[in-house]
Amino acid sequence: MSIEIYPGGMPLARPVPPNWGEISPEGKTATVVRFVLVNRWVSFPIDQFERWEHAVGEPELLTIKTGKEEIVIEGRELSEIRAALDMGRLCELRVNFPRPTGARPGPQVRRITIETA
Repeated sequence: MSIEIYPGGMPLARPVPPNWGEISPEGKTATVVRFVLVNRWVSFPIDQFERWEHAVGEPELLTIKTGKEEIVIEGRELSEIRAALDMGRLCELRVNFPRPTGARPGPQVRRITIETA
């Protein structure tokens, strides 16, 4: 049981943003997804995504297909990122691997590549 200072009120502190990217606020959908690569940022309108596939294994792969390109995300525990995509809330994705010791749990994005199909 938790104790609420103001029952039913807004929390005093905002939740900590994920260290792997950004998601839109609850109830809002993203219109663009930005991928942060080593030397550049690449943005895609969300309506260009034709499909995505999450392959579990070591490493996990999340492959997003557009009409002309294929985006491949490599890492571990990528289901949270896939869920943000499914709900239309993924705004930004960036590499967060290797994580410092004691970092909070969650997705580990090792590499993001964008290839012409």
